[in-house]
Amino acid sequence: MSSQQVYPDHLLLQLSRTQFEAPSAWLTDHFTIIEGGTHANGLSRNKLIVFPDGTYLELLNWIEKPESWRDRPGDFALTTLKPSTAEDNRDRIVKALESRSERNDLEVTYSQPIEGGRKTLRGDELRWKILKATYPNTRSATPEKYHPRGRTDAPFFCHDVTDRILRVPFNLPSVVDHPSGATGIAGLELLVPKDKWESYINLYICIVGASPLLPKKHGVAEFELKSPGSLDSGVIRLRAATSEDDERYLRVKGIGISSLIIRSRKIGEFSFPVSDYLH
Repeated sequence: MSSQQVYPDHLLLQLSRTQFEAPSAWLTDHFTIIEGGTHANGLSRNKLIVFPDGTYLELLNWIEKPESWRDRPGDFALTTLKPSTAEDNRDRIVKALESRSERNDLEVTYSQPIEGGRKTLRGDELRWKILKATYPNTRSATPEKYHPRGRTDAPFFCHDVTDRILRVPFNLPSVVDHPSGATGIAGLELLVPKDKWESYINLYICIVGASPLLPKKHGVAEFELKSPGSLDSGVIRLRAATSEDDERYLRVKGIGISSLIIRSRKIGEFSFPVSDYLH
């Protein structure tokens, strides 16, 4: 169903208080950063780097970090657009995972929708619903050494209840005009263990509702996703760890995001040093 089409939403980067209040020159030289606001629970705040294609980077700072929170290698979110709902999307994913249960050896499923929100500096009340990936039987999946800070090897979903344009103001030229000419997310790479590469392909088929682009080769598989606010598209790339450097990255950072490519109208594409912001 077209209403169930999956789109990239945003990448979450955690910053210390110092990094948050005085972002690095690399960030300010390349991007326009806007204030987001404080989340409804009062525990965190954010700033946004919004792109014309409707995707964005979220710079998150904990005002008071929950004891249960474990710093993780970097969360990223997907979404669907109205009239699709969080409930519709969860049903789709869970059914897909159940239909491929014999190949779902990563032990991943998705939570019931969780309500969330924040208040912008202008006073707008934003509301959304989150679907979180959950891992009920982690020990039978991938080795613990590949999850030093908790599992984020599957994305979460952020579904807007209020109008998306309030949360992601990609219609405002002053917000999306970046010094680097950045226009959106062209590629997001996840590094995964070599012996679980096919398992992750199967998982992401269920999550995005589509097969990877052909051909799969050299331990790389790509899923193409249309951008939520433009005709552009980007890819989620699953890459199997094949070197000592790859294995070291998995042990230190964990399974998850290893590379982010930004699309630019000035310079084509450029790499974002994402590992610098993954605690």
